[in-house]
Amino acid sequence: MTDILPDAELMTGYDVEAAITRGLLIDGVPRRVLFGEAAIAASYQAEALQIGSDPLGVLAQYVRAAGFAGALDLPEPVIGREPGELVRGWLRAAAAGGADLGREVLFARWLAEVALLITMRRRVREEGN
Repeated sequence: MTDILPDAELMTGYDVEAAITRGLLIDGVPRRVLFGEAAIAASYQAEALQIGSDPLGVLAQYVRAAGFAGALDLPEPVIGREPGELVRGWLRAAAAGGADLGREVLFARWLAEVALLITMRRRVREEGN
């Protein structure tokens, strides 16, 4: 049984990049972690830097179309220095295993999931107001 991490730890202390690299290279538990707590942590980190779901959704489509290399060549994968550094770190972690169509599609799905989590949290907050 795994420990459930509190939201505060997922927002600040979670190594999303390591989870991306492991999850894309190793099926099983590392892949489930990638699409579970790593996606949740990434969505919190993205929101903290005011990265919306739309830019991540567009980036996911770009990764599907151009692969890791194309996405890494983007001058600004999302707008802003700090947000760009965060997302570029995710891209580098994803590309660490080399170019591979299967991993690129999997990472694009992960980016889309992170975007969906941001959208869901925003809707819940809006409904609460």
